[in-house]
Amino acid sequence: MKTAAYVLGIIGTIAVGWCLIPLIWCIPMLVKVKAAMDGKEKLSVGFKVCYLIFVSLIGGILLLFDKD
Repeated sequence: MKTAAYVLGIIGTIAVGWCLIPLIWCIPMLVKVKAAMDGKEKLSVGFKVCYLIFVSLIGGILLLFDKD
């Protein structure tokens, strides 16, 4: 599920890429999800909710239902 959330996050980041302000928080969140996919970090529920709000609605829901 993290891979699907990561791909949807990339699509969401590209969609809002014409604005600079959303990229300030989208890119670091994508990097953290990528690190969690590699097993380097654990994602908190708060981060998952922020991902849902700021990056991708469907990707955030997938992260919330993902078992770490």
